Amino acid sequence: MRKTFDIPSSIGPFKRYLGHPSTMKYGYLYVATLALPFAPRRKVYVWLPGDYSFAGKKDYPVMYMSDGQNMVDKYLTKFGDWHLDRVVRGLRKEGYREPILVGVASPSKSMRRGNELNPPYVPDDVHSEFYPKEPIGDQFVDSVVNIIKPLVESLFHVDKRQEATAIGGSSMGGIMAFYAFLRYPKVFGFSLSFSTPFFFYKEETLHHIIDEHQPNTDNGCRLYFYVGGKDFESIFTKGVFEAREYLENKYGFTEEFLGFDYEEEAIHHEEAWYRHSDQAFRFWLSALPKE
Repeated sequence: MRKTFDIPSSIGPFKRYLGHPSTMKYGYLYVATLALPFAPRRKVYVWLPGDYSFAGKKDYPVMYMSDGQNMVDKYLTKFGDWHLDRVVRGLRKEGYREPILVGVASPSKSMRRGNELNPPYVPDDVHSEFYPKEPIGDQFVDSVVNIIKPLVESLFHVDKRQEATAIGGSSMGGIMAFYAFLRYPKVFGFSLSFSTPFFFYKEETLHHIIDEHQPNTDNGCRLYFYVGGKDFESIFTKGVFEAREYLENKYGFTEEFLGFDYEEEAIHHEEAWYRHSDQAFRFWLSALPKE
């Protein structure tokens, strides 16, 4: 067992988080407050798996995520967490590589979150009080790629290859992850997009956004969609099915490159995303050599 004094209290600007109480069962959590172009002060979390080699004996895949406070500890969030420490631990037992998780915390106001995580497309045909009016998802994604990713790679032992670099999120975070996959096709090898609100766009508008970026599977990149079908979650279902079909039929995203999961009775909640995250992570990590 690793001794407490062997675990650094800080790594660069990241300080070890020792929340009490905490629901995190496995690994180590670090947090820093960074200045980003879209937010002068924003918490960024880095979760390290329990076998993380502080001495640098091996490199780890990385999953970048929105709503970082929801990754591993319910006491950091008012909505619940994904229990990703348990998910990663379970996959480790199956022989898969354990990834580092990097999460950008959400702003306190939901409309601000919507603007940050939405691509810079505002169709004229959408008029909703819930729709982001000033979307700056390009700034969010650019900050992950150009600021957060280089910082993480300079401080932690990271496998920098594209296939080992993933981005994920749920709800508005799901559309952010999908957009990041389109915007940076040579950076992200995997996108986890859960409960994605494609319903914001008419079908032809969504097709235009995808066509503008011309995604392909030539470099082995993978996508994973999940959506539920109950209560509020039901309004997400049709758009996710349509996006999946369009990517399959026009761009050749076969089952090898596009994973999909649907749970008819699932609601729009972190517990549902937790239940399906292991399969999504497995879909990503299965493309990497096992240890």
